[in-house]
Formats: sequence, C-alpha cells, structure tokens
Amino acid sequence: MPEDVTEPRPYLAIRRIGVMSWSVIGFVVLLGMVTGGLAAISELALPLVFAVMVGAAAYPLARRLHQWMKPSIAAMVVVLGSLAGAAMVAIFVVRGVVQQTGELAHQIDVAIANMADTTDGVGLDAAALTAVREAITAAAGFIGRGLVTLLVGGVSAITGFVAGTVLAILIGYYVLKDGPIIERWIVRQFPESGRDDVDDFLRTGVRSIRAYWAGRTVLSAAVTCVIVLVSFLMGLPLIGTIAIVNFLGGYVPYLGAFLGGGLATLLAVADGGLSQGFLMLAIVLACNLLLENVLEPMIMSDKLSIHPLVVLLATTFGGIVGGMVGLILAVPVAVLVIDLVRRLKSAGLGARIPGQMKSLQDRVLPE
Repeated sequence: MPEDVTEPRPYLAIRRIGVMSWSVIGFVVLLGMVTGGLAAISELALPLVFAVMVGAAAYPLARRLHQWMKPSIAAMVVVLGSLAGAAMVAIFVVRGVVQQTGELAHQIDVAIANMADTTDGVGLDAAALTAVREAITAAAGFIGRGLVTLLVGGVSAITGFVAGTVLAILIGYYVLKDGPIIERWIVRQFPESGRDDVDDFLRTGVRSIRAYWAGRTVLSAAVTCVIVLVSFLMGLPLIGTIAIVNFLGGYVPYLGAFLGGGLATLLAVADGGLSQGFLMLAIVLACNLLLENVLEPMIMSDKLSIHPLVVLLATTFGGIVGGMVGLILAVPVAVLVIDLVRRLKSAGLGARIPGQMKSLQDRVLPE
C-alpha cells in the first residue's frame, strides 16, 4: 500500500494548505514579474498598442480616401491629419489651462476660505479641518502648477517620448496602409483548421475597438455638456477649463470623472459657497450614475459591456504599467482579452486546463 494512503489526515490537510499557500505566493510573484516586465517595455509596447488601436479606428477614413489616391498617400494624409489634430488639441488644452492658472489658483483660495469659514462656524474637529485644508491646498498646487511641473520634470524622458511617438507614427502608417494585408498574414500563421476563428476574432476586435472609442466619445461629450450647462447657469468662471478637463477626462474611466467633477465642484464652492458646491457635486454624481446605468448600456453593445469592477481593475493595472496612456488603453485591451478568453473556452481549452491541473494535483497530493 502506498505511503500516502496511510498518512494521517491532519498531515494531508497541512500539505494541501502548504501547496495552496505556495501557489498563491507563486501567482503573486508571477503577477509582479509580468507587471514589472510590461512596465519595463512600456515605451515600446504602448506605442504599438496605441498605434494599432488608432489605426483600426481610423482605417475606414483611409479606405474612403482610396477612391482618390493611393493607399500609401491616403495613410500619410490620415497620419498627418491626426498629428495636426492632436497638436491643435494640445495647444488648446495648454492655452486653456496654463494661461488661466492664476485665476484658477485665486478661485481655489476663495473656495478654501469659504470652506474654512463654514467649518469653523459649525465647530468641526480642528485636526480634521487642517487635514482637509492641506489636502485641498496640495490639490490646488497640482492644478495650478502641475502641468508645467510635469513638462519640466519630463525633460529627462524626452528621448523615450520621441522614440515612442516616432514608433507609433510608423506603426499607425503601416496599419492604415496595409491593414488587410497584415490581417491576412497573421491569419496564415495559424493552422488551417483555426484560421476562420482567428480571422473572426481579429474582425470582431477591430469592430469592438471602433465601437468603444465612438461610444466613449459620445458619453464624454454628454457628461461634458451637462456639467458645462450647469456651470454656465451657476455663473461659474473658467467654463472652458471645465469643459476641457471633463471631456478629455471622459476617456479615463472613473479617474477622469473624479478630476473633472472635482474641479467643477471646487469652482462652485469658490463662487457660491458650500451650498452651491454640494449642489454641483450632486449634479456631477447624478450625471455620471445616469450615464453609467442608462445611457452607457444603450450606446455600448453587449460585447463591450464588462463589469465595473473589471473596468476599475483594468484601469488601475494600465495606470501602473503605462501611466496616462495605460489608463486610456486599459479598457479596450481588457475587452479584447475577455473576448479571447471566451473564445478559448468555447474551443474547449478551458475544459482541458482544469483537467490537466486536477491530474497534476492528484500526482502531487494523492488521496
């Protein structure tokens, strides 16, 4: 009789717990290694992912231009047009935010003073009030000087930024120029029996990317219009800054809404006190909740609807790996990964892996 059969059950249970514990530790270590590896190659990986997604979203425009010009020229026109549009947006953002930092800092000072008068009047704990004031002051400094500080601090990384930008431009150009050719080449690398599935996955992924960015743009524009309209009716200053921060923030799930809504709320406090600030905060929360539960399911198809927790985790992971660009790309990448996992499970891979794991467990921990 084998030795493991006569082993007392308490020792067998301890062995199982040990194996499970080491499995968890191994998974955490593996996750850390993957995260560190992705972060290390993010300067190369992020331009690749970004260029592929932008190229997939903009390819219909390049295809329309094929009626009047060669594919290479059409791709160049789209790339140059995208660069010009991005430069115009960047200039508009810098002029709209940096040039108004003095007024913004003044409004934040007024908001802090209003909050201090109100909280002192109701006798709140002094230590808690001091902590709140310091947090708001720190946030004010970031808003007022953060962009300039970021630009100055990023001078040391200018080489990596330029290299990543050039790489993204080149990849985007070839995706726009030879998109179908690249797709057919990828499909041919797989066994003939699975080529149809690979082709369907690629086509579905491209449609999902286009639908995601279109839906995100509509949602961002909708919430921006509501917040700007309310800000205008309240007579708040810096309407342009509020619009810029909220619209661009709409492409970053959760975090963008927090920053945009927080800025509008802070300016409302500066202009009309805490009562107006609470009103703006309630409108911001109601607007985002309404969009999340009503408008978003109508705009996003079932293939793009994923659980909010998955969105939050993917956004966090993307931010850790790739910073702001990772925050923006995290959700569409997660959508593609979830679709890939679903296809692998439907192909039977999901059923084979648990069986293989169970066989390995039986060999390591025999009953």
